[in-house]
Amino acid sequence: PPALSLTLEERTRLTYERAKKICDAYSLTVKDILSLSPKFWKLHADPIAAVDGGALTLISIQYNLFVGTVAPFATSRPELQGILQRALSFDVSAQFMLTEVGHGLDARNLETTATLLPNGGFELHTPSRAAAKCTPPTTPRCRLPVIAVVFARLIVEGEDYGVRPFLVPLGDGKEMCKGVISKALPPRTGAHPIDHSLTLFNHVVLPNSALLGSLEKPQNERDHFFSAINRVSVGTLFLSGVSIPALKVAVYNAAQFSLRRMVTGHEGKRMAVIEFRTQHLPILHAISQYHVLQAFFIEAATMFRKRDIDARVRHAIATVFKAVALQHFQKSIKAINDGCGWHGHYEHNQILQSELEIRAVGTAEGDIRVLAIRLASELLIGRYQLPAPRYPDSPIARHETSLFQEAKNYLRQCGGVHRSEEFNRNILPLSLPLIQAIGHRMAFEAARDANIKSELLALYESGAILEDSAWYTEQGGISRSAQKEMEAQAADALLPELETLLQESGGEMYSNAPMASDRLWNEFVSKLETFSGRASRL
Repeated sequence: PPALSLTLEERTRLTYERAKKICDAYSLTVKDILSLSPKFWKLHADPIAAVDGGALTLISIQYNLFVGTVAPFATSRPELQGILQRALSFDVSAQFMLTEVGHGLDARNLETTATLLPNGGFELHTPSRAAAKCTPPTTPRCRLPVIAVVFARLIVEGEDYGVRPFLVPLGDGKEMCKGVISKALPPRTGAHPIDHSLTLFNHVVLPNSALLGSLEKPQNERDHFFSAINRVSVGTLFLSGVSIPALKVAVYNAAQFSLRRMVTGHEGKRMAVIEFRTQHLPILHAISQYHVLQAFFIEAATMFRKRDIDARVRHAIATVFKAVALQHFQKSIKAINDGCGWHGHYEHNQILQSELEIRAVGTAEGDIRVLAIRLASELLIGRYQLPAPRYPDSPIARHETSLFQEAKNYLRQCGGVHRSEEFNRNILPLSLPLIQAIGHRMAFEAARDANIKSELLALYESGAILEDSAWYTEQGGISRSAQKEMEAQAADALLPELETLLQESGGEMYSNAPMASDRLWNEFVSKLETFSGRASRL
């Protein structure tokens, strides 16, 4: 971890340097990124995310969003190959600028303009404060040249030709380009620092080569827009995959602390706090979750690569994965951190820091609440369907079916109008739980078909049931006491394997939490600012 004595600028630069080292280790190619190769998956599931989540954020923007957007144009524009190679080697900071302060998920309504000039070039301009691009890192703090794909509304002879991508240099690593203004946002609490910014353009003149794609007005502006930003849906899936290694390392640290932390029992016998049910149960649940999520991640990524599957369905699968991955991560990370006592209050033990880093994933590449509302709405009105349950008689599949029917009943009551007050009142609050229920089912199926340990699968199933205990009691035929007994039996079966599961997680290599070992603790204490003296008593 970086020394506390480093300045904000030095810590930011360290994050960029780490990002470059990770890129060097993976050596991804344009083909890897466009084909979503297994190397591309593994990058997003690398436990290094728990060491510096900021570095992986930078790489995801640079590789998935920037390279993934620019590369298809390079087949007809070979001059783009140079910038792609510099982005792949991290010799430049490459950004993706779509959303604005006033336009997030409604980015089709963005305000930034690129007006065609008489000489064939363009004038890029931010017409209002609400049109400032947020929040890609664009300052010179990284000491790298900065370039970006900037989405702007193409204006030709006063006519709006729709939102288009433009390749725009922003700075040379020392200062911003003329007319480009970057306002650095404060560092995010607890997260590894990145120079997230608000970026504005003051009548910036661009050459005609800046436009990526044709100058012609598209026949279908909506379809053209979503085609241009297709890498966002890739990020919805793969960036969410970061939650898996982050949970692994957090579990490792919490478990090692719980194995080391001793208390004296009522008979004077020393015992590790891991023996208490309240201590090991959240850890076991998290272990079952990251095993199941890993199987689902592989299955979802495999389906996402298949171009014969409707693009809307592929994006839907990404949304489902994101919903369930974040649900499990957010609940488990808090539960295991609470078991670490005062140690859990500090970033250096990696758990709180991971929680704060991953929190941003909930809004990156689409706010999960809004994505869930959109997906639930489209499923309810029958625009497309997700893969049907492979084990329809399982309790988890029956729960999903019931929630879907409940939402259908509400839709029928409001006359099938999905833009009504009744829809807003009854279906919007049900949307995220519905998508999470679909996620539980799809994750369970993926893990079952991947033949993960039955003990892990049983504990995962019991945890999913407890997420909506009332439904399983009222309609699922499983009483509250039976639900708790399912959980207890699954935990009893898994507990003897805890230390083996921790070793298999790979978390040890990426752990630098002082609470996780005597060696790390002693090193940490030796470096603390120390005070002593000879003051007399007051």
